[in-house]
Amino acid sequence: MQTNAPPNAETSSPALPWQSPPVPYGRRVLRRRLPLLAASILALALLGPFGTFRDMGFAVRLAYWGGLIATGWSMFELVILVARRVLPNLERTWPLMLAAAYLTVSVLQTLVVALLESRLRGQDFFTPAGLAELYGYVLVITTLVSALPVWLELREHGVVGNAPPAPPQPLPAGEPSATRPAPFLDRIPAKLGRDLLALEMEDHYVRVHTALGSDLILMRMRDAVAELAGIDGRQVHRSYWVAASAVAAVERKPDGKLSLRLTNGLLVPVSRTHAPSVRAAGWTEKAVS
Repeated sequence: MQTNAPPNAETSSPALPWQSPPVPYGRRVLRRRLPLLAASILALALLGPFGTFRDMGFAVRLAYWGGLIATGWSMFELVILVARRVLPNLERTWPLMLAAAYLTVSVLQTLVVALLESRLRGQDFFTPAGLAELYGYVLVITTLVSALPVWLELREHGVVGNAPPAPPQPLPAGEPSATRPAPFLDRIPAKLGRDLLALEMEDHYVRVHTALGSDLILMRMRDAVAELAGIDGRQVHRSYWVAASAVAAVERKPDGKLSLRLTNGLLVPVSRTHAPSVRAAGWTEKAVS
């Protein structure tokens, strides 16, 4: 389950868990998954479930379970990689994608085990009843082996384990609501200041663009936009929110689609869905090229 951060992503030393930069895929494999997979293989080789303790020596069991675990893990990684390439809006579909990959790999792994069992122990599982029985065994082993790695992956993506930010404190009686700062501004690393220009969705992260640079924050775009209430700006695309003060010019493509040129040089597309809102805000009255 890859979660590679986009290239050239700046990192900082945030204090909040939802502001943590993504952990590189290679580091996750070496530090988390390989030790867990090795421990699972060793445990299965020692316990020898489903008759493997009776029919196989320790070395053969180690190779048997090691091969199956490695094959299943490789298939899982491949399915997730393909899904990440073709599925839109992963910030919403990630749990569903994970469940679908789990079930898909279980089916493929069942066929692998059936073939292996016919070669090693002469057992014929290639019948509807045999495959159904074997699928149940595969689900049990897959669940036991993958439970902790999957939980860690979900935690890495902020689906579980990360507490949401504390709700804003109520204002004292009589204090105007306009003085309440947008909660999202507190998430921005101090080195970037508070001059927010735009937000850009990147996978499961939101890239914050300010006058001083950019950085990644682990959260959903819709949650970030909700925390920007009170700031003069709007969402102009499924993947972009732009501050009104950041728009330097408007560019129109030959097909009629609009793009916003920001003060930092970033070119932001405007979707057809959000174009009427952009026009109603008067942003298109700026220089059009």
